[in-house]
Amino acid sequence: MKHRYQFPIESERISFRLLTKEDTKAWEAFFTDNPYLHYVGVLDPKTPEEESKIWVERQMKRYGETGVGILAACLKETGELIGNAGIIWREDVLGEERFEIGYSVIPKYWKQGYASEMAIRLREYFEEHKIDSSVISIINIDNIGSQKVAMNNGMSRKCEFEFLNTPCYIYERIYNR
Repeated sequence: MKHRYQFPIESERISFRLLTKEDTKAWEAFFTDNPYLHYVGVLDPKTPEEESKIWVERQMKRYGETGVGILAACLKETGELIGNAGIIWREDVLGEERFEIGYSVIPKYWKQGYASEMAIRLREYFEEHKIDSSVISIINIDNIGSQKVAMNNGMSRKCEFEFLNTPCYIYERIYNR
């Protein structure tokens, strides 16, 4: 199933856009002094420069293949990149194809409500465009902060499973259509 983002996508403080190679330098901050990289599947981190390049290129590839992927989340006031959030097409989640809402915030912007604001806006976008009858977030079982974000986003914990060799929960929101 494909969906192409339709812009503008904005929340109160954040504007979203496709990531570009020009974002690689700013996104390095996410991989610098971040003890929680394993929460996003980075188990053996390379340099921040290498990790950022891999991340951005992965999203650009997703845009081409599925029409969706993680977006740049920028402060509306300054245009500064503060995180990434978006919809990801997952081909094998417990044997099913699913859409996931993912989000990551650069450490210096933690604890300011940006993750919830990003996740909620992407869920609203998902609903507005009637992309599917449900959406999930895959969250490491130790990532209490992201679990709270998922609950703030109207999702319920469904089950525990192994994802990328890591114990995770699936949080889900189902739509009555």
